[in-house]
Amino acid sequence: MRLVEKKCPNCGANLEFGEKDKSCKCNYCHRAYEIERDESLNVGDIAEQFNLSEFKGPLKTIGIMHIVITVFIFLIAFGVFGSIAFGFFKTQKKISSEFDEGSIISKDSNKKEEKKYISDINELTNDDYEDIDNDASSHINHIGEGVNDAHHSYSMDGNLHREKTYVASKKDDSGNVIVSIYKAYYKDFFNQTNRYTVYIPIVYENIKLNDFDKFKNPQVKAPEFYFNSEKTSYTYGYGSIEQAEEGIIKPLEVDYKVSSK
Repeated sequence: MRLVEKKCPNCGANLEFGEKDKSCKCNYCHRAYEIERDESLNVGDIAEQFNLSEFKGPLKTIGIMHIVITVFIFLIAFGVFGSIAFGFFKTQKKISSEFDEGSIISKDSNKKEEKKYISDINELTNDDYEDIDNDASSHINHIGEGVNDAHHSYSMDGNLHREKTYVASKKDDSGNVIVSIYKAYYKDFFNQTNRYTVYIPIVYENIKLNDFDKFKNPQVKAPEFYFNSEKTSYTYGYGSIEQAEEGIIKPLEVDYKVSSK
């Protein structure tokens, strides 16, 4: 059987069918056609003797199904991508919300107010205490070492130990003070039997919830602590935790609500 070659009217791809075929289908765009023979033409190119009209039967349905399946696959891919994008956006929004949970949105003005301050000792997390301890250790080692005189040298002996932490907050949430009191030991390197215990308060002011780098720039707020009777060598701190509480915590209770742990 001789094959006839014609172009697909829809996409221009080659169509191949036999002389006796009554229908054909484009392998490229999947359009189906009925084949009609023009009996009045007996000469010339055999391909000219055949006319094509779009098929109305089952083959057309197959072509439409191909389009439907293609669209369906596209919608599935779009849905999957959309779900992933939505999940990512929702996660980012949740993270942003967690860091901003201290903020309050006013119903009247729709304006975001300042993040509230830490107002209770229980709002400090384990990570907060770790940050406080690291900053305190660095700060006390930097500025709190014993001042040397001509005869004796005093230096910290061992690590700091956090004795107590306080949060003093104003009732109108206009500020706060966080105080951690550390026990430190100082040793006389010329006379190893001389060892001094000093209680050093580290103070942070106006610390807000969920704020990056919040425990920075601590201050040592204490009088001079002398290592000898000549008052030539000293650090900053108190001789007991009771003295530290009396000197720095008691005055706060006038204007602040104080909680401790």
